[in-house]
Amino acid sequence: MVHSSYGRLEQAELPVPSLKDDQVLIRVRAAGVDPGVFYRMTGIPYMMRLFGFGLTRPKQPIAGGDVAGVVEKIGEKVTRWKVGDEVFGAAVGGFAEFVAAKESLLARKPAELSWEQAAAVPTSAVTALRGVREAGPGKRALIVGAAGGIGTFLIQLHDGEVTAVCSGGKAALVRRLGAAHVVDYTKDDLGTGTYDVVYDVFGSRNVNVLRKRLTPNGKLIILGGMSKGKLTGLGRQFRAIGLNLFVKQQLKVLIAFPSQADFEDLRERLAAGALVPVLDRTYPLSEAKQAIDHVMAGRARGKSVVTP
Repeated sequence: MVHSSYGRLEQAELPVPSLKDDQVLIRVRAAGVDPGVFYRMTGIPYMMRLFGFGLTRPKQPIAGGDVAGVVEKIGEKVTRWKVGDEVFGAAVGGFAEFVAAKESLLARKPAELSWEQAAAVPTSAVTALRGVREAGPGKRALIVGAAGGIGTFLIQLHDGEVTAVCSGGKAALVRRLGAAHVVDYTKDDLGTGTYDVVYDVFGSRNVNVLRKRLTPNGKLIILGGMSKGKLTGLGRQFRAIGLNLFVKQQLKVLIAFPSQADFEDLRERLAAGALVPVLDRTYPLSEAKQAIDHVMAGRARGKSVVTP
C-alpha cells in the first residue's frame, strides 16, 4: 500500500526491497496500525515534512511501521538473525508482502502469540513502556484514552492502582485488563479524583484541565498524539513544556523511539503472559485505509492490524 502523494493510499506492485548490510528481509504476516501511519500518509501536521518525511510528497512511499513475520534473507553484517526466524518489531514500509528492517529493531516472536498479536505490539507497547518508566512505581494513575492501543498496554504495565477513562461500552475491557476504577467520559469527563500521575494518550484536552486531576506534586505524561492544528500539531505539547517551568507539578511530553532493549523487555513479558496484546479488528491489506480511518476515529478497542 503506497502513498505516492500526500493524502492518497493505493495498492501497487513494487520490487522486493533490497537490503543494507545491517538489515533483514521479512515476509510480512501482519502489520500494526497506529496514528503515526496516518500522519505519514497525510503529511499533516506540515512541520513533519521539514524533518525528513518529504516536502512535497512522502519520501517513504510504502505505508506502515510495525510488523511481524519471517526472516527471508539477511544482510552481510547481520549476526542476530537467520533465515526462517519469526520476529516482530519496527520496519518502515510494513504494509507490504516484504519489508526491510534493521536487525537491532526486531525481537523474536513469542510462540504463544499469533502474528496479529505480535504486530500489535511495537509502537504502542514501547510508548506505554517508556511512559510507565517515566511515571515510576507505586503511583495512583489516571489513564485518559485507556481503551486504545497504548492505553491497553499502559493498564497492564503500570505499577500501581489505575483508573481508566473511556466510554462506558469499553468499561468491561479495561477492568479485565486490570483497571481498578472506570470513568465514563461521556457522562463525567475525567471524574473528580486526584492522582499521582495522569497519562494522556492521544488526547485533546486543555493541559490545565488535566492538571486539575493531579496531586500538588503529581506528574502529567502526554503520550504521542498531535493537536488539531495543521502547522506543527504540537501546540498543546509546547504549552505543557512552557508551563512546566512555572508550576510545582511535572508536565512531561513523551515521544518514544523504539530500541532493541525495549523490544527484548516486551518479548520477555509477552512470553511470560504478563502482557497480552488486545486485538480489535484485522483488515486485509487492500483495506488498509479503512483500518487507519477506524483507528483515527477513536473507535478501536485495543489494536487493529492488517494482513497481506
